[in-house]
Amino acid sequence: MQSDVFYEFDAFAESVRDVDSKMMLRNPKRRIWRHSSVNLDGVGVQFGQMGSGNLAQGQLRSDGYLLYVPITETLEYSTNGVVLKKDSFAILEPGCEFCISTKVEHDWCGVFIPTHMLASAGAIVESPSLKRRTLRVTPPNRQVINQIRDSVSQIMTAGANCPQFESTTAASFAAAELLRVASLVVGGQADEPKLKPNGRPKLPREEIIRRSQALLAERNNQPVLVTDLAVAAGVSERTLRKAFQDYFGLGPVRYMQLIRLHQVYRALSAADAEGVSVSEVIARHGEWDFGRFASRYRRLFGELPSETLRTKRA
Repeated sequence: MQSDVFYEFDAFAESVRDVDSKMMLRNPKRRIWRHSSVNLDGVGVQFGQMGSGNLAQGQLRSDGYLLYVPITETLEYSTNGVVLKKDSFAILEPGCEFCISTKVEHDWCGVFIPTHMLASAGAIVESPSLKRRTLRVTPPNRQVINQIRDSVSQIMTAGANCPQFESTTAASFAAAELLRVASLVVGGQADEPKLKPNGRPKLPREEIIRRSQALLAERNNQPVLVTDLAVAAGVSERTLRKAFQDYFGLGPVRYMQLIRLHQVYRALSAADAEGVSVSEVIARHGEWDFGRFASRYRRLFGELPSETLRTKRA
């Protein structure tokens, strides 16, 4: 994770990634600017804290999409002359020209997703050469914008607490989560596998579970989404969730969480407390929201991850 504090606006402007732009300072209140960035397997995440307003004009790089998300909700953000409504954000298409304007101090985040990754995730992505490259403003959607904000906040916290975060499994899981949300807003996901006309799954429940577990074993602690399990099993996500609920008494997301909880518990139990940190172990097992993970861990095992590490050492 790269994190810098700037006392000169031009130096801050040069640190912003994924765009070729010129920035102008407006109404400085605090002459301090912060910029943090993380690279998650090709997905770029930026977080900016501005002691001023600014005017940014330029062009996005041509090989991906950028989600520009306001963090300070009480401020008016203007993108290409369109004022962002509450709970809206901007989608910059590959190579598009943009102008983003803010009047006073504010915070923002940006998520850059390469086009080929969106296409692989099932988003309907048109070739930029086939249409005019534009900046789009989304309709207000509190749920989606909060998902992006929360994910970015958790990623930045994880990066600050774990210096090796970008090279851990948690970074891949974080990228997969951002890619999932981005694929919904950029172009929509591909259709799910269809049910038979009578509504019954084509496969017995046991076969759905077997195929799902085979994929989890094959990925070997790499990111797996519910969509991935459904494709591997050859059923719809709804059918997959019902199969898991019937078979295990919980859904696939919770099932995968339990696997990681137990993996972390065993790893902490076997670890040398002098040679490893709790955050490193958790990140290696695909978790980046350390606080929420610790809460789930304590509910399950009756102690915090740090207590497991200390107890086993003693």
